[in-house]
Amino acid sequence: MKQPRNSRARAWMPAGVHRIALITQRAPHRIHRALSAAAVIACASTAGQLLASPTSTEGDSLVAASLERIAMRGDLTSLHRSDLTDVRNELQHVYAARRWAPIWTMHGALTPSARALLASLARVSERGLDPRDYDVPRLLTIGQTAVVDLDERAEFDMMLSVAALRVLRGLYFGRVAAADAFPTLHITRDSVNLAAVVTQLVSSGTPAAILDAAEPSLAPYRYLKRALASYLSRADTDTLARARVAQIAITMERWRWLPRNPATPAVIVNIPAYELDVWSANSDSAVLHMDVVVGSTGTHRTPIFADTIRSVEFAPYWIVPLTIAKAELIPVALRDPHILSVNNYEIVTRRGKVVVPTVQSLRMVLAGAAFIRQLPGGSNSLGRAKFLFPNVYDVYLHDSPVQSDFARARRDQSHGCIRIADPKGLAMWLLRRQSEWDGARIDTALNGRTPTRVMLAQGVPVYLFYATAVAQADGGVRFHDDIYGHDAALGALLAQDYPNGAVMSEAAFSAPADRDQ
Repeated sequence: MKQPRNSRARAWMPAGVHRIALITQRAPHRIHRALSAAAVIACASTAGQLLASPTSTEGDSLVAASLERIAMRGDLTSLHRSDLTDVRNELQHVYAARRWAPIWTMHGALTPSARALLASLARVSERGLDPRDYDVPRLLTIGQTAVVDLDERAEFDMMLSVAALRVLRGLYFGRVAAADAFPTLHITRDSVNLAAVVTQLVSSGTPAAILDAAEPSLAPYRYLKRALASYLSRADTDTLARARVAQIAITMERWRWLPRNPATPAVIVNIPAYELDVWSANSDSAVLHMDVVVGSTGTHRTPIFADTIRSVEFAPYWIVPLTIAKAELIPVALRDPHILSVNNYEIVTRRGKVVVPTVQSLRMVLAGAAFIRQLPGGSNSLGRAKFLFPNVYDVYLHDSPVQSDFARARRDQSHGCIRIADPKGLAMWLLRRQSEWDGARIDTALNGRTPTRVMLAQGVPVYLFYATAVAQADGGVRFHDDIYGHDAALGALLAQDYPNGAVMSEAAFSAPADRDQ
């Protein structure tokens, strides 16, 4: 009778693997330090003694035959994970190019590259991943055990390749696809030949550098990674530190969805932090920073998506969305239509004719034959400028006539658009390469009464983003409330494929927002 998948896997596992499994179940928060120490011991003290088995070339040929069978039939337990749709193809490329010869052992002994890779994999928790999710405890234990059986040698070789590919995919693209977490978030990413990267790992004695290169280059990610190491060191005994590890790991996952090494600076709106920053690759600080107001919880959440800023409109009209008109303006105006004119609103037919506010014209608005707009000026709800990236949500960046809103600690109070504290600063940065738009001309346009739209010479990427952990260059970290529940939702999604990871800690989603050092 065919064995169940897990039973078949255990049949060839040495007894030590079972001991490791029990340890990791009983003390999950000590896994980081335990695995790191184990890797150092395994890779330094046993050197070429590992996997002591027949040293003939004939033996390696038999291992090659076994490797091909494993890949073709998918016998290996870890090949059945749901994140391995593409990994199987990459394995084919890795091994077929070497005629299915083992790549991590030679004549029955671990290669130096294999020992170095195992040591690096044991420390992937420092990159926001959990070693247990990549079979690292099993690999370390098998690597320290004399394995004579040629099929077991093949399974070990394949397991290590699978682990390397899965870690690389996680670092390059994230453990889950951005669109799986947010169907509205579609980001074009450069393709990566992961089979070629594994080949680099095979020939390199410095896998840590290769894994570093797989990670985002943006400073916010680099600072989070540095902060994570500090919290990991306290996670054994500090419940809050464990929650912070989870929160940082969740945030690092989202940064991996963005272009890893963006060619142009990007505008990034961090919704739970109520901030806008302009970041460029390898810069140690933001090019531009300002506070923002975002969509309120409930039905007015700011959506998570990526787009391109195409234009700036100075002294804009505000075309009042029908939902807002029905809920907030029309009920009051029906009692006194004159109140619209007093507050600089006008009614415009679909043919562009301005009509007098009356009960009849208000009914035209309700019927969709007309709309309400607010005239440009200081009291306009959009302020003096808006920044457009046309999208199906009708969301954009804009100024605000109520500057006191930016002094609030919690700033989720808009209808979904993002109000920005420094419209002139953003306009000057966006138009910095269009010399005709200097500071004086921008001031004139901001204070004008006639709408002026300026197309950007080159579109600028904009990401409406969600990061509840924000690290600084000085080592400080600010933690923000999960105002929309997106951290909890991503944690649940990750748990489906990565059941062991610390990111699933419930404490992570109830920890208070504060500034930790």
